[in-house]
Amino acid sequence: MLLRNLFKNREKRKRFAHIGAAVVIFIHAYEKFDHHNPAYIPFTIAGIIFLTVALLHPIIEKKAPWVDGVFFVIEGILSVIVAVDFFNAGKKALPITYLLLAIFQFFMAFRKSKKGIEAHKNHETVAPTSEVQ
Repeated sequence: MLLRNLFKNREKRKRFAHIGAAVVIFIHAYEKFDHHNPAYIPFTIAGIIFLTVALLHPIIEKKAPWVDGVFFVIEGILSVIVAVDFFNAGKKALPITYLLLAIFQFFMAFRKSKKGIEAHKNHETVAPTSEVQ
């Protein structure tokens, strides 16, 4: 509800989720960089990819309506990786938060993919009939 009141435009709400994921990934990349761990490079690349997806979201979604689901799966996988990394570092509560976030992201991936595939199928079945007339 807060998100809907904050962003009235539906497209901005969709972008916000990917921007938030990119920020979290960048924060984790910076933490790795700060501890001189070379794992910061893949996290930085993933953050750049998600920020690009967020900025180009309307264009990508027109070509592939299921893209939200795919990126939520990738975000969920990255959340699990971060959680495992925190568990290995000896942290207790923070990795559980990341695991809960991953569960939410996998749920959203399933939901968004299902809607995107249905929209894509409906668009394919409608397009050939409109060309015939």
